[in-house]
Amino acid sequence: MKKRLTSTLLLTVIAFMAVNAVAQETEEHVRMEYLLCQLNEGFTFEDVINNAKEYGEKVAAEGNQYNQYLLRPLITGQRLEGVTHIIAGMWPNGEEMYKEYGDYVNKYIDEDMENEAHTCRVVYATMDHVVVNDFRENETADQRWPLQLSDCTLKKDVSMDYAVQVQKDVHQAALENDMGGYGVHFQVPYLGFEDAEFDFISAVWWQSFEHRGNMAQNYYKIAENYDQEMSSVVSCKNDRTYFAEPLFSTWE
Repeated sequence: MKKRLTSTLLLTVIAFMAVNAVAQETEEHVRMEYLLCQLNEGFTFEDVINNAKEYGEKVAAEGNQYNQYLLRPLITGQRLEGVTHIIAGMWPNGEEMYKEYGDYVNKYIDEDMENEAHTCRVVYATMDHVVVNDFRENETADQRWPLQLSDCTLKKDVSMDYAVQVQKDVHQAALENDMGGYGVHFQVPYLGFEDAEFDFISAVWWQSFEHRGNMAQNYYKIAENYDQEMSSVVSCKNDRTYFAEPLFSTWE
């Protein structure tokens, strides 16, 4: 079951003036949530998955629109030492987010947690802006797929709209060089961030490790033209890579 610490329900909104145009709800209105978790002794990820699916049944019964994913680290360094996994949640808009939150805190938060498979100590929420969505239904999609997160800051006098356009230009060049099957999201901090020194999280996913490997092998074909342009627009750090898989879904 999704577990939130009481203090995280009292988090303050952070306004990022540099990205004010996108800090409002995006065209898709999607909200994202990241719960940083540690597997409890004596439990396995199978237990985490089963607990989540049990909560998913309750979400579905309430008629809430909420999807949940499990992220496990591939390459994360020591920055998140002690965090064994992340639970990522997604709602189609803010209204659905608070409907699900309301049912959780009023009906389920006080349930017995002795058999919880993990402890989640920090929660972050973002507003999600879809920049690139190149999912290919006629190509291989892994049950567990790669996801890369980075903390990005806009360069001086650069607008979010321009950063989005540059990323779309990179995608067009990637397609021209047979690199596809991936997506890019810019996620603007909404709740839970303290003293964040970045404007948005760049979340890049590939629908399969084959697509990720293809890009790793062939990106050099466009790097000379676009790496310099990207670095003139944004500065990104703290790159970390996970493999993601679905836990439950009540909306598409």
